[in-house]
Order: sequence, then structure tokens, then C-alpha cells
Amino acid sequence: MRNYNKKVRPVWNSSTVINVSLALSVVQILEMDERNQILTTNVWIEQHWMDEKMRWDPNDYGGINILRIPATELWVPDITLYDNADSNDYVSTSRTSNALVNNDGTVDLWSKPCLLKSTCKIDVKFFPFDYQECSMKFGSWTYNSFQMNLDKSVDDADLSTYVPNEQWNLTYAVVRRHKIKYICCPQEYHDVTFYFGLQRKPLYYIYNLIMPCILLSSLAMLGFFMPYDVGVVKVSLSITLILSLTVFLLLVAEMMPRTSEEVPLIGQYYAATMFLISISTAMNVFVLNVNERGGLNGREVPRLLRTPAFEYLAGICLVGPCPGKKRSREYGHHEAHELKYKMVNTSSQGPQPINHQPTSGSSNGGRSVRFSANLHTSYPEHEMMMDETGDHHGDASERRLAKLERSVDGILKHMKTLQKRKEKQQQLKSDWARVALVMDRVLLIIFGICTCTTALVLLLQRSPDKVAPSLDTDS
Repeated sequence: MRNYNKKVRPVWNSSTVINVSLALSVVQILEMDERNQILTTNVWIEQHWMDEKMRWDPNDYGGINILRIPATELWVPDITLYDNADSNDYVSTSRTSNALVNNDGTVDLWSKPCLLKSTCKIDVKFFPFDYQECSMKFGSWTYNSFQMNLDKSVDDADLSTYVPNEQWNLTYAVVRRHKIKYICCPQEYHDVTFYFGLQRKPLYYIYNLIMPCILLSSLAMLGFFMPYDVGVVKVSLSITLILSLTVFLLLVAEMMPRTSEEVPLIGQYYAATMFLISISTAMNVFVLNVNERGGLNGREVPRLLRTPAFEYLAGICLVGPCPGKKRSREYGHHEAHELKYKMVNTSSQGPQPINHQPTSGSSNGGRSVRFSANLHTSYPEHEMMMDETGDHHGDASERRLAKLERSVDGILKHMKTLQKRKEKQQQLKSDWARVALVMDRVLLIIFGICTCTTALVLLLQRSPDKVAPSLDTDS
């Protein structure tokens, strides 16, 4: 070793090309940092080459045909990881190992198990149902193809000691050799690249990110079943759901790289759900406004709205007719008939006073008055005068009865007017409430269809399976 110079290529002729073969054993995929796009793996690296200056005859050295020499004492190919994302290269680890030197000059160097942090471009489009392809490119940093011929030992990476990862499935690990001309230099440079296919296991993200979003969108549908008396609560529920989805969207943003190339699939689902809930909130406010149009100064439902709402959509949405109008009219006719009947009985039995008694009859503006005639009240003075004077008092009774009839007719007309006004107001309120209910049911159906369609279209998408590079390439 005294005449051995580890700083120059170990060949006797400077035109001789050193053949170096490279192999990789994958022990474990430790971490995939999506945000920083870094893949961390635990590997062993194996190198073989011919050292012409380390040949001897075993017979001259007591039958010794193999030596274990520290790699720091030998010439070692300057193989480096082009995709390195760490300040500590594996070269420093490999040179702390012993190299096996055979008597024919063959050198075998196995690095100690080392952690490699390599860059890996992440495709976030189908997250969390994505499929990633990462690569590790090894090559000489200074020796071109006329000085060192770098080749692969096998076509596939060694997975005999591989420990499966709980988050990723390793679908393939292949090795390919490339010849590349760089802009800096006219000569070709060789590299050996290891390709890894990684398929994400989505169960963790389904349970923690997708299921809560589905539950929140289901809660948004419950808002359509809430009564209009708590309209403020309906709007508050929708706003709370939007804020909750915003929190989940921020969690996804923290995991993904800051890229503008693609929007993650789950991010699209969150955004679509937030948009649908926002639209449902606006529609709830609109339906509440429609429901309140049947107030004191309410207008009739327009014909263009009444016809489709009552004749077509009401049946589809299972909204039944409102019986309030028929019942109110029957009740008003009963009151009028009762009052007229008592008036006729009064005229047949002579002049009798009418008592005004507040009862629970037909209401007028919150107050109710029921008219009843006391049919059995007698007045002795009137009986004596009729006996004495005869026809004179009979004429007076008829005039009094006629006056009473006119008063009763006026009161009856006024009651009918108030009753009709009340019926119209109640009917307007009922019609607008029914229109609001029909609109609410229609919007519920539309919201449900849009929610289910959005979930199926977005969440059933899968990243296409990526095929490993099939051939070595020269460029």
C-alpha cells in the first residue's frame, strides 16, 4: 500500500475505463413529507469495481485471497445521489465501511444502513387516493463515460429485507440506466436511477377528514326540516357548518405543498360542500322572506308562481292542501244563520231587548262578540198598554221591530265584512306559507342531489396506476 495512490483511478493505462456496478436494498420507507416533497428511506448501497493495482498471488501471501480494508484507504468511485435533499450525503457513511478486496482486484463495498432524504415531486391532484412515483438518481460527479462506466447490477431493487410502511404500499422498485449529455460537457455521463411506485393507504384520511365532512353536509340537510319560526337558528346552523369545513380545509392545506398546479381532490370536495351550504343558506333566507309575505298587507300569490307550485310541485313534494279556508267559511255561515234565526223568533214573540254578551264566537280583530236574544223576557207595562190602547201600541211595536231588524242587518253585514277580510288574510298567509313549504322541499331535493353527486363524482376518483419505466434510455 506504500505505492498506492487513492486519489487517482486504479488503472495502469489512463485510457482504460473502470466498470462500476451499483445495487440498492430497500429496508424501509420511513416518511413521505408531502409539504416539503421529501422522501426518507432506509437503504443499503452496494458497489463493485475492478482495482488493477490491488492484485496479488495468494500463493505469495500464505493463501490469502481476500482482504478487508477501510474504504478510506482505497480509491472509491465518487457516486453521489443527485436527488439528495439532506446536507449529509451517503458517501460519508459508505466510506466508514470496510471494502472487500479480492486477489483478482475485484472490490466489493457495502455501505452501512443509511437514511437517504431525496426529493420527490408530489402530485396532489387525487389526494388522499393518490399514487406517487419517486426516484433516486445515482451517478459519478466528475468521471464521464470515457473514464467510468456505471451500470446496474440487477433490474430491480432488493426488497428481501423490506419492512412495509403503514401509510404507503410499495408497488414496484425498478432500476434503469441512462446516458446523458449535460450542457456543461461534451462527454456523456452515466447514471443509475431507482424508481419507486407508492400507493397511499387512504383509510386514515377517510376516517379523519372525509367522514366528518359527509356528516356536516348531512347536518346541512337537516336545516331544511326546521320550522320557519326559528329561521335565525337555520341560518346560524349553516354558518357554523361553513366555519367547521373551513377548519378542515386549513388542516388539508397544512399537509399539502404550496403549489398552484393542482387542487387536491379532498380540497375540491370541501370547497364544493362549502359552496352548496352557502347556497342553501341564501335559499333559506329567501324562503323565510317568502313565508313572511302573507302578513297584514300581504299580496296574493302571483299566478305564475301559484300554478306550478300548487298544481305540479306540491304533489311531487308531498305537500297537502290547506283546509283552513273551507272551515272558516263554514263557521261564518253558521254564525249568520244563528243570528238570523233568533231575530225571526224575536219578531214573532213581540218586542224584546237584545243582550250583547261577549263570548267565544267569531272573532273580529282579536275580539269576539256574540249576539243572543232573550226570548223569554216580559215587560208588564207594555202588556197593560197593549190591552188598553190596542192597535196604537201594535203599530209602535212594529216600528220598533223594523228598526231593530235594520240594526241587526247592519251588524250582520259588518260581521260578514270582517269575516271575509279575516278569511282573505288567513288565506293569503296560508297560501304564502304553502308556497314557502313547496320551495323549501324543492330546494331540499336539489341540495340532496347536488350533495350526493358531488361526493360520488369527487370521492370515487382514483389516481391512475403508474407503470414503471420499462427500458434503459440514452439521451
